[in-house]
Amino acid sequence: MRKQLLLLALLFVGLGMQGIFAQTTPAQALKNVTIHNADGSTTQSATIVWRNGVIEAIGTNVTLPFDAFEIDGGDSLHVYPGFIDGFSIWGSPDLPRPQDLPSLDEPGNPPYDRAGVQPERKPSVLLKEDENFETGMKAGFTTAALYPNGNMLPGQVEAFYLSTDHENVQLIKENLGLAGSFEEAPGGWGSGAYPSTLMGVMAKFRQVMFDATALQQHMRYYSQNPEMPAPERSRVLEAMFPLVNKTTPLFFEVDTKEDIERLFKLQDEFGFNAVIVSGKEAYAKADELKRRNIPILAGIDFTDMPEWYAETKKKEDSEEDEKEEEASEEEEISEEEQAYREKQLEAWKAEVSNIKKLMDAGVPVGYASAGIELKDLDGKIEILLDEGGLTEGDLVSLMSINTANILGLNRTLGSLERGKNASFSVFDKAMSEDKAKVLYSISNGTIYEFNGN
Repeated sequence: MRKQLLLLALLFVGLGMQGIFAQTTPAQALKNVTIHNADGSTTQSATIVWRNGVIEAIGTNVTLPFDAFEIDGGDSLHVYPGFIDGFSIWGSPDLPRPQDLPSLDEPGNPPYDRAGVQPERKPSVLLKEDENFETGMKAGFTTAALYPNGNMLPGQVEAFYLSTDHENVQLIKENLGLAGSFEEAPGGWGSGAYPSTLMGVMAKFRQVMFDATALQQHMRYYSQNPEMPAPERSRVLEAMFPLVNKTTPLFFEVDTKEDIERLFKLQDEFGFNAVIVSGKEAYAKADELKRRNIPILAGIDFTDMPEWYAETKKKEDSEEDEKEEEASEEEEISEEEQAYREKQLEAWKAEVSNIKKLMDAGVPVGYASAGIELKDLDGKIEILLDEGGLTEGDLVSLMSINTANILGLNRTLGSLERGKNASFSVFDKAMSEDKAKVLYSISNGTIYEFNGN
């Protein structure tokens, strides 16, 4: 009996020591900073403490752990929830040039990959070095949903914690959904393949869905009746099963209202869940999007501001403009030119106010790079704030918690709260101010220092 008690005592001591050692990983802390919360509010003179990639404490009355490595912001640094790119090809392998593709014996019946049907591809398997990882972190992004570059069904969407080195980019969640678009099969004259038209893409999509459904049924029957012929397995078609079964959505990149309506037709036929990516004209279908409960990962790669309007704004912002205007004659514009400018400006403002209109209509809206180059991001954000009707708080919500909600990552990401993942960015000034820079990017608890460069 005494021997048994001794063994139990040693066991409890061992468990206790294990718990102690689990807490010996040093904490890290940022103090005296301004926190910009996901709901648009701010907290002054705040402190964040995190350990093992998880936020332990946050707020204005935080006691620092004895082992914390401290960074003092001196009330001049601004902390934002890590921005999330909801749909990007960062780290994706380059595609072969259309002119380099060999001609096919049966271009009307090409292999799946030549038709642009590659749903089995995973970015976590294909990930390669890409300067966008570091550039994205310098822009405030700590997380991204990635997919392989391709055509109509290029592959799966997976979520990652970012790093400046692609080898340290960490997979958070696989199989968020499938990527899709109305992109025709690659190839040019002499090397093209079916589907090479929009109607062909829609027909090919339908056929792939029918074939995947038939294969899944055959596999089920065969598992119950092994005496029947075995199904011919297909990695491509089996990758479509989650879409067939409505367990994951189709992240569909589409812009015009006509193409959005075509997506509606496919959804009505097959009943899959959808997330629209980019959606430049989504505002025109806002009521239907809300009814269907389709969220938008909106792109901000809108067209350039009309030159004449940019010049007008530049003059209005000039300190000497009033004197110059008084001393010069007004530009003479014909009625036809004036009518053209008014229509041009109306169309452009509809484009840049797309996100605001969707938000006002109650459509869930997050952010996706959707083709924008990161070097253009600051300029697009400035236009959204000046012309698109958004506030800085709207932008923070859009690029953090809203995107996390759409991706299903909101339990761990998207906002700065105790118990959530330590992924956030530290700017030298408010992000909406001119020439704001990221000094530190914290991704899954790891600190990356940029010194504003």
